[in-house]
Amino acid sequence: MRILEPSRVAPLQVDLRRVFWGGIAIWVVALVVIGVLALAGVSTGHGVWVCLTGIALGGFGLLWERRHRSAAG
Repeated sequence: MRILEPSRVAPLQVDLRRVFWGGIAIWVVALVVIGVLALAGVSTGHGVWVCLTGIALGGFGLLWERRHRSAAG
C-alpha cells in the first residue's frame, strides 16, 4: 500500500533564528497596534499580555535554538 511507504522527500534545512525573529517581529507589530487602539480609547482586553507572552516565547525559542544548534548539524 503506497500510503504506508516512507517519504522520499528530504526535510528542508531551515534557519530557526530567522523564523523566531520573524515571529517576534510580528508580535511587536501587534503590540504597537494594540497600543494605538488603546490610545484611541478602544478596549483591548488582554491584548498587551498576549503580545508580551508571544515576544517572550520567541525569546525562549531563540535561547533553545542556540543551545540545540550543534545537534541540528
